[in-house]
Amino acid sequence: MNRILFFSIISFLFISGCANNGNKFEQLSSDVQNLNEKVDQINNEINGIRTDIQNTKEEANRANQRLDNQASSYKK
Repeated sequence: MNRILFFSIISFLFISGCANNGNKFEQLSSDVQNLNEKVDQINNEINGIRTDIQNTKEEANRANQRLDNQASSYKK
């Protein structure tokens, strides 16, 4: 009798523990999905910043070239 009661309680705890893991798994999946979306957003922002940096470098090079041209015309 005691063994049946003991195994019944253990079985109940095991089954209830498995049921709760489903909710935890769904929550973890949702968290992972949210993190993936944030990573994608950050990657898009980084790519935009890289484009801005490249444009800024090109403009700086053009400005330096103009200054070099002006300086060489004053030397002559």
